[in-house]
Amino acid sequence: MNDSYKRKKQPQLVRSQLLEAAAHVTIERGLGGLTLDLVAQRAGVSKGGLIHHFASKQALIEGLFNELLCAFEGAIDACMAKDPEPRGRFFRAYVVATLEPSYGGYDSKLLGACALAMATDKTLSDVWLSWWESKLQKHAENSHSVVAHMVRYAADGLWMENCTVEAPMLFEQRKAVAEYLIKLTYTL
Repeated sequence: MNDSYKRKKQPQLVRSQLLEAAAHVTIERGLGGLTLDLVAQRAGVSKGGLIHHFASKQALIEGLFNELLCAFEGAIDACMAKDPEPRGRFFRAYVVATLEPSYGGYDSKLLGACALAMATDKTLSDVWLSWWESKLQKHAENSHSVVAHMVRYAADGLWMENCTVEAPMLFEQRKAVAEYLIKLTYTL
């Protein structure tokens, strides 16, 4: 092999590959089945290479969670950009982005696994709370409305059921509730 040839380091590409591999493992096995060895193997990276980017399993999970939040926020922003009515726009976009994950390019089941982990992982719950509070500050016009928060909690409940219960018969019920929630946002 020619000694002058050296592989170019591409840390962002490697980091993306690791997060993608972690996402696939989490979707297949849940966060409990996520191991550094398996993620490194799936990403085609040595375990040392993985640890260079994510020092621990917790750091990898936090990185994955942050990527998901970015994608989720992108979905919300895209929905808001298409909505000409400012009144209740953020909460409408939240409902759509929550219940239509394909809109934002993220996997709802993956975000669901991370959301379930928030029950026992204070770091993840703090990241979520910080993210949510920043959205409320940015969209302050509705941030104190009880109806707005009810819409959000109901959307979260529909989403969690969708993530945890495989029941196609519930699709129409969820859709009807989502449509009602969206109607409520016009009253904010």
